[in-house]
Amino acid sequence: MEDFDIGILFERGEVLEDVPGNSCAKIFEYICDRIVVPSGLTAHQLQKELVEREKVLSTAVGNGIAIPHPRYPLVKNSSESKIVVAYLREPMDMQAPDVRKVYVMFVILSDSAQFHIKVLSALATLFKNEKFRKGIQACPSKGELLDLLRRISRPELL
Repeated sequence: MEDFDIGILFERGEVLEDVPGNSCAKIFEYICDRIVVPSGLTAHQLQKELVEREKVLSTAVGNGIAIPHPRYPLVKNSSESKIVVAYLREPMDMQAPDVRKVYVMFVILSDSAQFHIKVLSALATLFKNEKFRKGIQACPSKGELLDLLRRISRPELL
């Protein structure tokens, strides 16, 4: 994963707080209506693709975290690949392996299957990091989240 900086994807993406909804469809609709949707897509198309993927298998990974993403890459321009972070108003049961309710979603929008795998791998590494998991429980703003990422990637800043 040389030359791969997941922080860039967080910089490109939005951070949404207090996201309402009692179903994935409602939550995805809210998210898609409030982000910059990649060119060539509408908010409705993106929401539909996220819902369809969620029907296949829950994207909840445990520890209150889910990683929603379309079934296939929808982003046409790699510079529009990003991660959108959404903190839910009310934690929601998404059938996570550890049965914890999801309170935060990291929505992945990528331009290729290969890049998507790199993003998943990088997120998995972050999710294993106790400092990161504790940090996101405070629902940090975008600036705070980017600062948290910098501190984790550069432990001498701790």
